[in-house]
Amino acid sequence: MKKYFCFVLGLLLLTQIPTAQGANGLHWIEEYRLEDYSTNQLVLEWSATDDELVQNAPVLAGSEYRLSLLINVRQTVDNAVLELRLSDLVQKRSETVFWHIETVELPLTEGYNPAERIIRFNHTQGVYRLAIVGMLDRSLTTQGSGVVFHKPVDLTFVTLIGPAQTLYDEITVNVIDNRIDDYRRLKSQKEAELAQYRQSNVDPAYIQLYEKFLNVAISEAELGLMDNAINLMNNLQVEAPPVETGPSWQEQYFLLVVGGLAALFALSAVLFIRTRTRMGFVTMIVEDQIREMEALQSRASRIDRSLAQRLQEINDRLKEAEKA
Repeated sequence: MKKYFCFVLGLLLLTQIPTAQGANGLHWIEEYRLEDYSTNQLVLEWSATDDELVQNAPVLAGSEYRLSLLINVRQTVDNAVLELRLSDLVQKRSETVFWHIETVELPLTEGYNPAERIIRFNHTQGVYRLAIVGMLDRSLTTQGSGVVFHKPVDLTFVTLIGPAQTLYDEITVNVIDNRIDDYRRLKSQKEAELAQYRQSNVDPAYIQLYEKFLNVAISEAELGLMDNAINLMNNLQVEAPPVETGPSWQEQYFLLVVGGLAALFALSAVLFIRTRTRMGFVTMIVEDQIREMEALQSRASRIDRSLAQRLQEINDRLKEAEKA
């Protein structure tokens, strides 16, 4: 009987301890929406009801946003305080404060300052709505000076902290910049163009080479070299793709494209190697690209000697880049 009583007492005590997602695994932050501050455009929204993120536009570094959130505190815990922490990468621009309390019943603690990144309120049962206004750091997605790398970043915009510094909930958004956005849109266009070529009578050899150079652009983007990737894809533009009528299309189309692509390709390799970062990884990529170019040269030599000679010049340039 004594053991049974202790067991029941233990269960009762456990039910009084709040968990990171609340009772029955429910979220503390039940919904949020991110809007462009200047245009009021809805960028993204999420609700615990369907647990699905709906995104209408990218979240861009350097842009100003309004984040509205709804917090559900399902039970009162005496003498306990909850804390909302705003990321250091969110800055003031249009307003002098970060926080806007929309539910006046929110039990804020003494010393509340809406201009500070951290606000605190009592662990009192209730549903509270509030908003944050701020600009995302412009340099959030970029690194480097001479060679600039653009990388998407998962930013924890705001966190909800409970007693004993327990993480109760958080809002994380994927942030890119305008250059990454430009690359993604152009990549979608080129992939759609490639799919269209495959379903038409475009020369299969041209399709294969188009696909190879598109993959090179994608590899450049994965390294963060968005400018190079965009330039590579822009050089894939031709007035009309060659149809399957014979090998003469190489001189008319491919040589013009290859010249521009190779110059950009070699330039990106030189710049990236000279940064002296990730040296082994970059060298390996350049070597792979040289091998691919040699394979293209071997295949082209059976079709057109002038084409093979041009590819040899490109290949030599890549080898020079590798040694730089």
